[in-house]
Amino acid sequence: MVDGEVNIRAAASGPDVSVLVDAARAGSSATMALSRTLPPGAYTSSEFFDLEMAKIFRRDWICVGHVSQVAEIGDYFTVDLFGELLVVVRGTDRIRVMSRVCLHRWAPVASGSGNAKLFSCPFHKWGYGLDGQLLGAPFMEQAANFDPQRCTLPELRSEIVEPLGLIFISFSDSVGSITDRLSGLIEHLAPANVKDMVVVDTRVTENDYNWKILIETFMECYHHIGAHRDTLEPNFPARLSYVEDEKQGWSLCHSPLREDLLPEAYLDDEKRPFSLYNIYPTLLMGSAMDLSRSDRINFITVSPVGPNKVISKRHTLFARSLLGTEALEQRLQAQKERGAKINKEDNEVNDMQQIGAASSFAPVGRLSHLEGSVWHLAEYVRKRLVAN
Repeated sequence: MVDGEVNIRAAASGPDVSVLVDAARAGSSATMALSRTLPPGAYTSSEFFDLEMAKIFRRDWICVGHVSQVAEIGDYFTVDLFGELLVVVRGTDRIRVMSRVCLHRWAPVASGSGNAKLFSCPFHKWGYGLDGQLLGAPFMEQAANFDPQRCTLPELRSEIVEPLGLIFISFSDSVGSITDRLSGLIEHLAPANVKDMVVVDTRVTENDYNWKILIETFMECYHHIGAHRDTLEPNFPARLSYVEDEKQGWSLCHSPLREDLLPEAYLDDEKRPFSLYNIYPTLLMGSAMDLSRSDRINFITVSPVGPNKVISKRHTLFARSLLGTEALEQRLQAQKERGAKINKEDNEVNDMQQIGAASSFAPVGRLSHLEGSVWHLAEYVRKRLVAN
């Protein structure tokens, strides 16, 4: 073993998740210089994933979208999250996040996205208002003691971080306000005016690797020298990237442009120094480093499905002033083409990691100073594992 490494091979293959949790906790460190990865079993174990579900996903705030996706009364979009079928809808009074499972025999009452006056179950045509109240249930008059007024689609706790326009949900009644937690992020992103931006494109991807692998790769630029040696590394060298000290509930990595190209910065999207954000646990964002000149923000909502499966929705926000312009279409198309190359490169190494993590010879790894956000996420997971 290398210096300070924790031997977790037995934990990775054994049935006792407590051994794996102990190994994860043992890897905690107070400084970046001593930082380690989580044990590989934390990326492959079904029991560990179940613990994450109970300790993290069911207890913290999860971002599901942006207010621009439900701009008008009746606008809605659907979300599948941790086995729950949800719908985000703007009613006459406010935005709600509700179960979209019919109270009769459980068929979903909405799918995809669009605009609706009510939600109608395709099975037996039970109809629900935008507030979830049952409005009609055909041929139920002979059902004894059946009262439609007492039937309402369950609503989840939700909170809109108003200055950013981001919609969060939580399955917990006790977790504190996400707006309060992200006060530092709100102040940091203020120059970009994220609230008034508009989602112009959403792409859904399903991958066969752990949710943490997706986030970790997104949040570090160290791998530019390998996975992106011909795409990102020439303009955004790994050696120039740096991670700020951990914030309250989020981590921030910067990727500056190569020094000799700086006079050309902002001539086009490919030469804009960029920043990467992880809002714990599962929200990712990407923006230009100079937020005062930023007219585009990308954000990714990550939905863990299992220890080796994750679904992500990649949303592109543009300034409202660009809507309907040829410039927006050109930039969006260029982003899609460039993004396809980058994502392919990321997916290839992420797939490799997931396979390697299952090996009995996979150790706890040491981290470079360029991987500060990987350390931050690992420490977040470790703290949540032991929380009451």
